[in-house]
Amino acid sequence: MTGYNGSTSLYLIEDKSNSNAGVAKPIASAPPPSVSKQYRSDYVYNKDTNAFYKLHTDSAKMWDAKGSCTTEGAQLMVPASEQDIIQLHSMFKRFPDLGNYVWVDEDGKDHESAEEQPMIDLSDSVTEAMRSRFALQGCDVVTRQGEIETSPCYNRLPFICKVEAIDAPYDTHCGVFAIGYQYVESTGSCYKISKVAYSWNQAYDECQAENAHLVVLNSEAEMLVVKNLTNAAAPVDEAQTTYFFYAGFRAQEPTKNETPVFKTIFNQTLQEAGFSGWSENEPNNANNIEFCGTLFKNDGKLNDVDCSDKYAFICEKEVHM
Repeated sequence: MTGYNGSTSLYLIEDKSNSNAGVAKPIASAPPPSVSKQYRSDYVYNKDTNAFYKLHTDSAKMWDAKGSCTTEGAQLMVPASEQDIIQLHSMFKRFPDLGNYVWVDEDGKDHESAEEQPMIDLSDSVTEAMRSRFALQGCDVVTRQGEIETSPCYNRLPFICKVEAIDAPYDTHCGVFAIGYQYVESTGSCYKISKVAYSWNQAYDECQAENAHLVVLNSEAEMLVVKNLTNAAAPVDEAQTTYFFYAGFRAQEPTKNETPVFKTIFNQTLQEAGFSGWSENEPNNANNIEFCGTLFKNDGKLNDVDCSDKYAFICEKEVHM
């Protein structure tokens, strides 16, 4: 399955457009990561530490980096051994343009302050209290030379997440590398409402990394199931609005004045997928930039938005009993 951003997933997903072809075998009975040594598609395994790692090349403030790792079932890496530093170095050297520092979690030791000052973000999203606190507090970084230093916690830097194989989450019923999925017998699928807000591309990648996919509605009955789930979910504060949820359909940007044609991530038309009900006056392609699909919390129906907007999203995994 090729993503909207051109990336290729490492996981097989059931192709709903043809029940006799392209069907991935269920992995609900697969062993956990501690046995299989396999985890999310965006993490790598190190046999020397028996752990999985992911280097985030997108820069973030320290507290946001910790939140991203938690979302992925991991933690910001504590450099607890030489092997941790070696693993980080092997990943970091692939990106020579990322600067000299990567966030890691505190190891409980005192370290020298980093001399070079990375990019600072003192936007309005950082409260005065947080600015004052982090202006006086340094957080740990690892340099390209493998040294641990400190840097102001409000700087934006790449970061590395780690999860021990024995602690890596795996839902044996749903066959996903995550927690928080709910199985619904009437649809035969597991669903998860995210607790973070991402762009459409990020949401697509996150579901795929968990061995799932952005939700695709196949009937009005499934729409009602998902509507109930979204209405029961806690709002995601950082979302641009809390009543839209990214789903697995989008349109290619048309040329000239053509009307956008929305298809599912399985290359089906919405009618072929089984549900094509749009919210009132949708799709409206506001400002000619709305080519990604969401579900509207109020009525459960379809809506178009700008793909770069950040919303909560819904992952789905079919379960073959």
